[in-house]
This record gives sequence, C-alpha cells and structure tokens, in this order.
Amino acid sequence: MKRIFQNIAILFMVVTLSSCLKSKELIGPDAPNGAGAIIEFDNPDFIASGSLTASVRLARYQLTLPKGTASQLKIRINYVGTGKPAPSDVTVGLGVDAAALTLHNTQASRTYTLLPSAWYVLPSSVVIPSGQNGVDITIPINTNNYVAGQTYAIPLSIRSTSVGTISGNFGTIIVAVAAQ
Repeated sequence: MKRIFQNIAILFMVVTLSSCLKSKELIGPDAPNGAGAIIEFDNPDFIASGSLTASVRLARYQLTLPKGTASQLKIRINYVGTGKPAPSDVTVGLGVDAAALTLHNTQASRTYTLLPSAWYVLPSSVVIPSGQNGVDITIPINTNNYVAGQTYAIPLSIRSTSVGTISGNFGTIIVAVAAQ
C-alpha cells in the first residue's frame, strides 16, 4: 500500500510540475539558432536546367528580350524566413558581381558575356517598405547594341541589407539575356 502511494505521489509531481517547463521551438524562424529574416532575389523565371548542380552553385535564369528596343528586366527582392512582413523599412544594397559570372561560366562551361554597364541602369539600393514581403525593381536594358548570336548576362548581387541576412543561395543570381 505504501508503494502505491509513493507511485501516485511521483506521478502527481511529474504531471503538475511538467506544466512549468517552457517549450522552445527547435526549428523555424523563432528557434534559438534560426536565421530570422532572409533577403533574397525572387525567381524572375524558371531556374535554368543544371544551374544548381553540385558544381554550379548560382541560380541562372535565361530570358529573351526583343532586339532593338528598350526592354525591361523585372526582378523582385524578397523579405522571407520569418513568415511575417518586414517590421520596418529594409534598405537593400545592389550591385553587379563580375567574378560570379566568371565563376559561373567556368563551372557551367558557358561563354556568357558581361552585359556592358552602359546598356542598363541598376539602382544602387532599394527599400522594402514596412509591412511588405518584398519590392519589385525594373532594370531598363538597351538591346540596340546586341551582337547576333551573343548571350549576355547580368550577375546581380545583394551587397548589403539594413535588416536580416543575405541569402546564401539567392543573394547572387545570374540573369542571362539573349536578343530575339
């Protein structure tokens, strides 16, 4: 009988005291080691086949723009990873990473030519407004000087962010643009 009371007492203590434990999320944006907000390029099109293999690490997109006109490349920059919109304005610094294109050409056995900077206008920074999940940017590209049969590329890179972490996978992307 004494043993039954001891077991009941232990069970009662386990049940009542276990409610005092606080459960922590083990995975997800609120987990202790979670990355939190991630700033990345959205996919402007389907990822080109073979551009994310083990040896080719940068996402590559292949778009065709009409030759002889001022075309517009539309890219979106996202605030992701938290499941919530940006809590404040997020300033994102942008740039072109020529070394990334050289590396990509080597890894993917490509011969993309860096689009001359005089042929397009890339803003140096954009702002993801508070309460939004991203911002769209338009990059005007002058295709008048395209050489027939040549495929140009812009290696876009997120250089800085005022909030969050730059994505390791989609912080730099290669956008190949061919003339029609």
